[in-house]
Amino acid sequence: MIVVKTVVKQSGIEGLGLFAEERIPKGTTVWKYDPRFDLSFDPKEVEAWDLLQKDFLIRYAYLSTDSGKYIFCADDARFMNHSATKNNLDVMPFEGEPETRGVANRDIEAGEEILINYRTFDAADATSNDPYLNS
Repeated sequence: MIVVKTVVKQSGIEGLGLFAEERIPKGTTVWKYDPRFDLSFDPKEVEAWDLLQKDFLIRYAYLSTDSGKYIFCADDARFMNHSATKNNLDVMPFEGEPETRGVANRDIEAGEEILINYRTFDAADATSNDPYLNS
């Protein structure tokens, strides 16, 4: 669940993106797992779904390197875009929490797109040869 003020709007990276509505100081948690807003699905369960539902989940969810489950964010976190080189969020574990958090690795200014390196938490992207994921 996103825990800072954000807005979804057009992104120069891909389609829609998530943007800070206020300055986010370095070290601030931007996203953390909340089972009331972040749904978990076992990959075996997903395999049995219809193609349309499966494609939607795979596009907007991530395959957690922590739990091995697909995590679907019901809030706007699903609009965070990837950057391997310009990301402003780091993935950090917090003791006692089932999933890692997204934490600002530098000050993020209001109006700036929030970016994260998918390969640091998404098992499906970590093994991908997609050149988009290297940028």
